[in-house]
Amino acid sequence: MTNTAIEGGETSLEEMLGEIELGIYAANMFGGQTVLENFSFSSAYAYMIRDGEIAEMVKDVILAGNLFTTLQNIDAVGNDFHWCDTAGRCGKGQGGLYTAEGAPHIRIQDVIVGGK
Repeated sequence: MTNTAIEGGETSLEEMLGEIELGIYAANMFGGQTVLENFSFSSAYAYMIRDGEIAEMVKDVILAGNLFTTLQNIDAVGNDFHWCDTAGRCGKGQGGLYTAEGAPHIRIQDVIVGGK
């Protein structure tokens, strides 16, 4: 896999946040893995969302779950698509391909959140 992107949608970030009573805003991928249909993803940083507003920062946020179930739980796609400006690598062991990824903000209902 070299490049991965999620096409932009029609919802603004403000609209997405405004409808969340309690949630997590996970930003910038720090790393991730897949095993068959399951995934885990570490965010570089994250914040609590309280009553539609970004609140205090939280540490070590990991999102995990079944890939197909989680994709079905996406209920809003942002209108703010952008390519990430840092290159990652995809591969195992000594090998690996440089990768790029891009996406708008997305809102996922019912995802497993872990960390400290």
